[in-house]
Amino acid sequence: MPELLKKETGHINALFSGVAICGGFPYARLHEVILDSDGRPGGIVVGFREDYTEVLLFSERKNVGRPFFRSNTLMSIPVSERYIGRVVDGTGTPVDKHGAITGQLRPLFTKAPAIFDRKPVSRPFVTGIKIIDTVLPIGRGQRELIIGDRKLGKTTIAVDTILNQGRMHKNPPVCIYVSCGKKVSELEEIIRLFTREGAMTYTAVVAATADSPFASQYLAPFTGTTIGEYFRDLGSDVLIVYDDLTKHAASYRDISLLLSRAPGREAYPGDVFSLHAGLLERAGQLSDKRKGGSLTALPIVETQEGDLTSFISTNIISITDGQIYLERGLFQKRFLPAINVGLSVSRIGSKGQPDALREVTGGLRLALAQHRELQKLTQIETVLSQAARRTIERGELILELLKQDKHILVDWPVQVVLFYAAEQGYFDDIELDTWRGFEDLVVKAITTKNKRITETISRGTFDDKTREDIRLFISSMKKDFVSPV
Repeated sequence: MPELLKKETGHINALFSGVAICGGFPYARLHEVILDSDGRPGGIVVGFREDYTEVLLFSERKNVGRPFFRSNTLMSIPVSERYIGRVVDGTGTPVDKHGAITGQLRPLFTKAPAIFDRKPVSRPFVTGIKIIDTVLPIGRGQRELIIGDRKLGKTTIAVDTILNQGRMHKNPPVCIYVSCGKKVSELEEIIRLFTREGAMTYTAVVAATADSPFASQYLAPFTGTTIGEYFRDLGSDVLIVYDDLTKHAASYRDISLLLSRAPGREAYPGDVFSLHAGLLERAGQLSDKRKGGSLTALPIVETQEGDLTSFISTNIISITDGQIYLERGLFQKRFLPAINVGLSVSRIGSKGQPDALREVTGGLRLALAQHRELQKLTQIETVLSQAARRTIERGELILELLKQDKHILVDWPVQVVLFYAAEQGYFDDIELDTWRGFEDLVVKAITTKNKRITETISRGTFDDKTREDIRLFISSMKKDFVSPV
């Protein structure tokens, strides 16, 4: 260690839960790694006061009573393709007992790509979830917030999106799942699901659980983003899930309160907005000069009693390119995924859809809005015209069509078949109470015996012949379908 760094030592003045106030380090930099007495990374600098330095310790026990030294190195992790299939903690250290990860060091805290290094988001990112792909489409490089109360299926949507990438693509995009403050049991169940479904062949997991040190919880989203940026800069498409930023903000609030920083609204520090803005701005679609890679972000935020006006909710809604809002009332009615289409939006819009899917779902939101308004009239026993009744029945059918069980994939060519048939009225004579069985039969047939139709659509062909093939296919399926008595 250089003599200068040896002289720049520090010592703990106060310590609680791994948050330390240290004397010394007059020339330390923000996010610089602080070495323990064994020369190993012992903590990271997160702030300064006139007489002391604020440090998050990686491990509280072994560092108490020992001196610290400057490293003159900003917090970095080695990045390489070896992260695929691995589970690491918030500092990038493997916790899966499969050995160390080596690679070129890359700082965790970097600036977002400049505007001239980006290009508009225009390529679809298909999730395999019908209600998202048809009404709230996502593009590669977009930041789409998933928001709602606890236990409504926010994590399920994100996990299914990751699982469906491997089911839909021979070369799926790299996926990164960042756990921020989840229970250990919940995280272990997700990892088991990824392993069982083969998703770990293209997924990396950054695990900062509720009992992890504050340093790990604070750094986890930045570690995941840094890993994603490595693959993005190689020209790959990357999906990153932050589950969830509410707990990340809460851990940052705890850190700030322990450091006696001035609290603001809901006791959060004033810089929590810039913390998340700097994180989410790193997602995007790079220009062709930068190899055209993309980083698509799905941050998750938990609300209390459906309140979208809380501090963290409004902050992240203002940063992202749209939100998927899950509502408890819909969940209780067994409308799954429990997404409120009226309060949800994708600011990319139809640009995030394949051409054929855009064509058959262009009027979907309008149809749902008309159905919602006409339903209000039926509640006051207003006499409705035949056309209004047909609109209500079509809306009921569309709502049934948008339902989807968890861990079930419906690829976009299949969605084209379903929604084109619904738009043309081919399903109008199907009773709603028998619809689910009929839909399952159609999806199974179109993905096995009649794959020719979906293969044609997936190649970008949706002409008159394909439309006629769909009509004949649906007609034959209705003849074979026997409604239960």
